[in-house]
Amino acid sequence: MMPKLTALIFALGVTATSAFCNKKPVQDCKVSFGVVYLDRLNNTNNGIPKENLKDIEKKLSRLGDVCYAAEKKPDLIFFIHTTPAVYHGTYVYTDNSTAAAAATDGNGNSAAAAASSSSTTAVPYTLDYEVFILDIESPQSDGSFKILRTLDQKGLYHTLYGIGYGKGKHPIPNVIVAAAQWLHDNNLGR
Repeated sequence: MMPKLTALIFALGVTATSAFCNKKPVQDCKVSFGVVYLDRLNNTNNGIPKENLKDIEKKLSRLGDVCYAAEKKPDLIFFIHTTPAVYHGTYVYTDNSTAAAAATDGNGNSAAAAASSSSTTAVPYTLDYEVFILDIESPQSDGSFKILRTLDQKGLYHTLYGIGYGKGKHPIPNVIVAAAQWLHDNNLGR
């Protein structure tokens, strides 16, 4: 009985392992890109930031035909620059208050009263942030660049208990992946 049970467990383990292993898509790079980032102080930064490289390459591996050229001359340049923007919003404060009173006279007669009020106040506020703009550029023979497509990503994101989340939290990786996706979906920009 025990050898049969062991063989069954082994067979189930092999079947389950092969079911959970999924093959990576074939990386057939048809167009490569390099990244140049001009920050808000006009400093030029070449390449994808080290802290984002692994995550971006993982997302690019799903596309298969668009890849980052870290070591060789790329086919296209992803030129990222920023522009300032201002968010205009309102904080809404609500104040609910209640009051109650009761009175009894010397004869035992009593009376009660209650009142409640509610007020709402809207306070406007502004928040400065940056919009990250990515131009997909094709180098020309005369040394100039032709813009194939422009994409943007707002650097504004949501917070919950002081912890940031949402698409705007990592604008540079998000706009790079969006540009690669656009190339993948649109015949590699041709």
